[in-house]
Amino acid sequence: MKTRTSWARTAIAIAICVPFVIPFLSLVSTATRESQDFKSAPGGLPHSFTLDHLIEAWTTADLGRALVSTLVMATIACVIATGGGLAAAFWLRLHDGRIAGMLRGLLMIGYAVPAVAWLIPVFVTLSTAGLTDNVAVAGAVYGISAIPFSIYLFSTFYRQVLNEELLEACSLDGAGVLRTFWSIGVPLARPVIASVVALVFVWCFGDLLVPATLLQGDPANYPLTLATTTLTTREEVNLQGQAAAALVSLLPVLVVFAFAQKSLAAGFAEGSEK
Repeated sequence: MKTRTSWARTAIAIAICVPFVIPFLSLVSTATRESQDFKSAPGGLPHSFTLDHLIEAWTTADLGRALVSTLVMATIACVIATGGGLAAAFWLRLHDGRIAGMLRGLLMIGYAVPAVAWLIPVFVTLSTAGLTDNVAVAGAVYGISAIPFSIYLFSTFYRQVLNEELLEACSLDGAGVLRTFWSIGVPLARPVIASVVALVFVWCFGDLLVPATLLQGDPANYPLTLATTTLTTREEVNLQGQAAAALVSLLPVLVVFAFAQKSLAAGFAEGSEK
């Protein structure tokens, strides 16, 4: 019986993975096939292998500099989203009541607002202050906009884990708010921290709207998504070059998920349970 159950679970897992694996294999095939082989059968199996498109995309779109810009932007965003979400969620747990509930509701409403609705006013404000075309500022925008979702995960987690008995025990031991936060709140929330970091990191590496709005001036500040668009012109659509650039953009995300998959699954489950 266990063998049948194991085979069934394996089959279900494979069926779920197929829709994700096939596009990835197609991306790798497109990026690493010789041009003539790709043009003769774009959707067929590859019969050749080359790194020319990866090298060309790396040099033409200056992907090395774009990768550094994206990493800087993602790091700033992860720090702000994690730190802001942790502190706010801990405060909401200590002051749990009607006001905290209303604040959580308002934050989730703010998170539901599409980026198009708030990005233009943000651009106008930053442009007036001369803060556009700045990778650090773009990272801060990502981080601040991710705080509502971060608060939701941390707050839901804290409401389950930080019960009144534990908080009273900390108070009796003479621990203040900051000591309780650093000694209890942060260590307990490590799985959720991993979830927030991974999700914000992936968002920064895959989003085009924010960079296209805030970093559209100096090509030296282009992140990977924006640098990829320079490989295509009105006269020519370089599919293999774009596939190569997309593959470069995807590799850091795969590395993050490879190291954080267990914490990501555990943290998302703990942060979303009710």
